[in-house]
Amino acid sequence: MFLDRLLLILPIRVVFPVFISVVLVIVGVLSAYVEIKESTKKLKQEKLKELCSTAASFQEIAEYLGEKGNTEFIERTLINISTDPYIDIIFVSSPDGKIILSSRRKYIGKEYSTALKEAVPSSYRYIFSVIDNFHKKTALFCKILQKENKIVALSPILFSYGEKDLRPSEIGFLFISYRLDELISMYRTEIIKKILYQFGVLFVVFVFVYVGFNKMIGERVNAIIKGVERISKGELDVKIDLRGRDEFAFIAYVINQLVDRLNRYIKYDYLTGVLNRFGLEREVKRLLSENKDLWNVFIFIDIDNFKEINDTFGHDVGDLFLKKFAKKLTLVASGKTIGRLGGDEFIVFFQSQNRPEVEKMMENWMNELSGNIQIDEQIIHITLTAGVSIKKGKADFYDFLKESDIALYYGKKKGKKMFVIFDEELRVKEEKRIRLTEILKKSLDKGDFYLVYQPIVSLKTGKVESVEALLRMKNDDLGEVSPAEFIPILEETGLIREVGYWVISEVCRQINIWKDRGVSDISVSLNVDIQQLLDKEFVRNIKATMDNHGISPDRIKIEITESEAMKFPDIIVDVLKRLTGIGIEIAIDDFGTGYSSLSYLKLMPLSYIKIDRTFIKNIPSDKDDNILVLSIVNLAKSLGLKTVAEGVEEKVQLLFLNEIGCDYIQGYYFSKPVLPEEIENIIKTGKTVQA
Repeated sequence: MFLDRLLLILPIRVVFPVFISVVLVIVGVLSAYVEIKESTKKLKQEKLKELCSTAASFQEIAEYLGEKGNTEFIERTLINISTDPYIDIIFVSSPDGKIILSSRRKYIGKEYSTALKEAVPSSYRYIFSVIDNFHKKTALFCKILQKENKIVALSPILFSYGEKDLRPSEIGFLFISYRLDELISMYRTEIIKKILYQFGVLFVVFVFVYVGFNKMIGERVNAIIKGVERISKGELDVKIDLRGRDEFAFIAYVINQLVDRLNRYIKYDYLTGVLNRFGLEREVKRLLSENKDLWNVFIFIDIDNFKEINDTFGHDVGDLFLKKFAKKLTLVASGKTIGRLGGDEFIVFFQSQNRPEVEKMMENWMNELSGNIQIDEQIIHITLTAGVSIKKGKADFYDFLKESDIALYYGKKKGKKMFVIFDEELRVKEEKRIRLTEILKKSLDKGDFYLVYQPIVSLKTGKVESVEALLRMKNDDLGEVSPAEFIPILEETGLIREVGYWVISEVCRQINIWKDRGVSDISVSLNVDIQQLLDKEFVRNIKATMDNHGISPDRIKIEITESEAMKFPDIIVDVLKRLTGIGIEIAIDDFGTGYSSLSYLKLMPLSYIKIDRTFIKNIPSDKDDNILVLSIVNLAKSLGLKTVAEGVEEKVQLLFLNEIGCDYIQGYYFSKPVLPEEIENIIKTGKTVQA
């Protein structure tokens, strides 16, 4: 744990030798401690044995020569023994307690107690008891006195006075005090010197080994460190080139393998195997930097209605579909850089010496890539929309992405199934769209929106029975803006919900104005966006708005397009039922242009079907349209619904619609969308249409 923390501060090249040095010091200290302890113990035992032997020998000599009266040899022997520098004191006491021989002359003739108190001040009482015990047991006494740090040897000596004496013999004793402190200190110093020498040699050897080893592996370590540093900076093409069977070569091999896998995961799409956004960006940037004088073609491909594939067949089928499409795209765009941005968005990039014929190439690609793709037993038909950006010379990846995305956006707006090449005209158009988007965010507060109303005329009475409210916009900077321009932006930005509620409130306000001016039996149709219908509070809000203005629900009709209704049919049916529950009638707008299911059409609580103008404009000259319109009218009648024909502009259209039993018409033949005041005039003047 400590080493881990230390490595956070210092590199291993510093930590390792310091760690080894510390270990050596600790081992050396412990070794010295153990050796000193054991050696001291052994030394004490040896000296104890030696001193005991000396005392025993002296006892024998003293008793033997004492009988012969040869005290000179005894004294000389004592002097020889005292030459040992660690002998503290040695003396012989007579039986009467007087010191008769001593290594220190000052004690001769004195009481032995005086010498003992100086020699062993902490243990002299204990020694006295031993001496007193000699009269009971004349045995040699040798012991290490820990308090004194000395060895004491006591040997009883028999003093003989002849056979005629009443006390033929008395007991004296030999006392030897041996100093251990100086001896042990000297011995300890020698041991420490020896250990320091041993570990000094070991440390020097370690230093030489470490320096040599470090020099030997330094290049390999540095190669790994430099490679890892470059990898950490995002250079995933780095290879650490170390050969051999050592651990460093193995580490380098593992790092290279990991980088290869990481490179794969980071640069390539896990699902399709083509480059992902990161890898695509790096590759395009590399090609742009290496080939600055070539033509660059950047193609943004989007699969039309891919969400419906996932919703219909499931995401597992959607994933298989993307794999097959990517494989097909790789074959069609062979030799070119291919990547997947995400979802169903793919990029193709390539460079050319001469300006490529992109139009012809894209036409071929669209034909080859569109069509049927089989997933297991499912056959899925696909179409594509593509945006193309072409530049020569210096260029930037994000400029390509932005321009091709803009071209793709307008391709989708035109109806999909096509490719659009970005040009200056498109740039201007996009800049205008962006500017309009910014203006629209403030337009509601500034009062740029207003409503016009187009009459809906009954073919039975020829009179206006209802009007459709249509949203318009006029800005101080842009002037009159077409709904075809601002409505899609409102939908994209989500502002359509806020503007939609404003339209409802404005219609209710206008109905009250007309009522005050004598037009009291008019109803108004409102176009409602899918985003509004998906709002959980929509029904409650529209009811609250009508209640606040005191408007009866039968004065409001809600129109929803067929294609919008089919996006979330179950939810929409529920919302429409709640609307009819409060008294609002529902109309399906642009009927015939979508792909509505008759089962859902039956479930929807409808009152009106509005026939799209695309079917009206060619009647009665187009037999197919005649049959289609007649079928819609008959279908509506069979379901108990009324029909409204949009876009009626000619008398012959009116006559045909009246003949087949259409209920209402709406179009320029009667009136274009007009301001509220003009609606009043139309109704008050009693303008009618005659079939």
